[in-house]
Order: sequence, then C-alpha cells, then structure tokens
Amino acid sequence: MNDRPKNHMDDESIAKSIRNLPGVEADPAFRERLRSAFVSGELDAGSQAPAPRAPRAGIKWWQWFVPATVAAAIAVIALITLNQGPSLHVLEATGEGYVRVDGEIIQLADRHKLDDVLVPGAAITVASGVTLDLIADGVALYEVVGGTRMTIPATPGRWFGRAASCSLYAGEIRIKTGAQFAGASLRVFTPDGMVVVTGTLVSIQCDEGGTCVCVLEGTVQVGVGEADLQNVPPGSRKIMLKDGTVEIIPVKPMHRDGVLDFDKRIGDRLDTSESP
Repeated sequence: MNDRPKNHMDDESIAKSIRNLPGVEADPAFRERLRSAFVSGELDAGSQAPAPRAPRAGIKWWQWFVPATVAAAIAVIALITLNQGPSLHVLEATGEGYVRVDGEIIQLADRHKLDDVLVPGAAITVASGVTLDLIADGVALYEVVGGTRMTIPATPGRWFGRAASCSLYAGEIRIKTGAQFAGASLRVFTPDGMVVVTGTLVSIQCDEGGTCVCVLEGTVQVGVGEADLQNVPPGSRKIMLKDGTVEIIPVKPMHRDGVLDFDKRIGDRLDTSESP
C-alpha cells in the first residue's frame, strides 16, 4: 500500500516538469556587459558578474532649469542689443577751439576721440567760436553752438525704451528729428522748465534771462513742469523768463533764420548719413 499523498510527485515527474518550463532570456544589455567584462579580463572564474544596471532615475528639475535659464538670458541680451538705436557721432565740427567732455579737453581735429566720448549723460561744453553737429543716423540731428553747456542725449530704442532725455544748462541747441524718431520722445530740461520733443524742427536757448523755445516744424510741448506743458505750434516760441514771465509769441526772424540755416546746411543728411 502506498502511503504517499496523491499530490506528491516522484523525482522523475519533477524533472519532467522542470524541462517543460518556458525558457528565460537574459537582458540584452546585461549580457553585453557580461561579455565585455569577460573579454577584457575584468571577470575571471572567481569574479562575480557585474550587477545589473539600476533603472535610470527621473530627470531632476535643475537639469532642464539651468539650460533654460541660460537660453533665456542669451535671448534677453540679444533683444537688448538689437533694440539699440544708432549711436551718436560727430557729423561736422567747425571753428577753432576745443570741446570739453566730462572735464577732458578734446581738440576738434580729434574726431575719433570725440566720437568715443559722446556717450549718453556725458557733460559737454562747446567753446565759443565752435559749432558741433551731432547725428544719430535716421533718428536726429543736433547743432550745438559755441558757449553751450549740456549733457549728451541717448538715442531712443527701436522698439522699447523710446523716451530719452538730456539737460541744457546754457547756450543753444537746434534739433531736427528723422523718420526713425517717430513714436519716440526727447525731454530737454533747462533751469527754467522742460521741453518735450516728439518730432520737429526746433531750437532751445537758455541764458541768464530764461529759456526760449522756437518751433518751426511739428509741435513741441513746453512748460515749467509736467503739469503745465503747453503745445507750441510751428512759427511760435514759448519763453519762460527768470522774472516769472511765461508766454507763447511769434518766432523772431533772427531765431527763425538760425534754425533754417541749420536745416539747409545739413538737414538733408539726416536719413542718408553714414558713420565715419
């Protein structure tokens, strides 16, 4: 009588069952590493097979954040560079004398040196008997007459940063704006008030008596401050005197002729000039 349980298998049955199990293939990557280790000698009979490679961890946040930040920074720098308008440079310099820029005396003959120091915000003094013509190609022309003390204006940006400013302490500047100035503005501050240029042919004079703004083309806003800006139409001038007089009156012939001579002399070079 057989006392073994009915579900107990003898040795032959067990062996047969094992032979009938489906085959298991090794991971191809693991097999390749094992083969390379054996060929190179890293694995001998007493060595252990290299451990299977751990699953790849997920990408950390900083692994994409850093490259993205660098790319964004490069894009911002490129945009700022492309936004910069043409630089201001000397178109003509006439007379005998010098120009003082931030305390440094520069002779008129040294044109390249003058161009190098004409940076926005620099303080400039033009000696008596000297006329300095400055240009930002396609944007604006400036005639700075002898005896003028002012700061150099920035050139408005192409798409943003379209507002520029400068200060006129004494003397006279004549300004003509070009096609690329459209949509931009220039604020000229004097000891007596401010002038907002948005596209015009204009002269701004400042002396011990006060400030006078003569408009020949376009419209200019003039006032003691932002709150009282007034539109000054072509053919008119606004005076703001030290004694408190503020009024808009017709342009005097001598002031008109000075601006017209400036325009006739170099006005047509505004949109065709090339840097020296």
